[in-house]
Amino acid sequence: MERSRNTKSIGEILSALTIAVLFLVILLLVVFAARSYQHSADSQYKNDTQRIVCAYVVTAVKDNDGGEVTPETFDGCPGVSIADGDTGFAHKIYMKDGVLLEEYSLADEAVNPETASEIGETEVFEINYISDDLLEIRTDKGASYVNVQR
Repeated sequence: MERSRNTKSIGEILSALTIAVLFLVILLLVVFAARSYQHSADSQYKNDTQRIVCAYVVTAVKDNDGGEVTPETFDGCPGVSIADGDTGFAHKIYMKDGVLLEEYSLADEAVNPETASEIGETEVFEINYISDDLLEIRTDKGASYVNVQR
């Protein structure tokens, strides 16, 4: 009788230990899957942001309705000014401290980063004319080229 009681308690201990190990394994799998998903989502967000930055600038340059597109330096920051025809205003896009900003103001007015709208983050922002009509826009994601009628 005592032997069966002893066997029964060892069986209960082994069952409880098995359940505890399974619970720990399941918990570790959930934590690992959540961290993997978070890493994947962060990588995708960064990639999408870099693409959006370049695509936004390209679209702004393409939509310039005959205004002059001029690479400029705003307070030491690289950028581009897109003149708005004969209104005297310009769409200014420039990079400051790794952030691409935009504002719409008088063409000859200085930029104000505090009131500018944020487009996205980038460490590289260069705009140069390759030829008379071909504008190169370079960001972290690479280079894009736009045919600009001047």
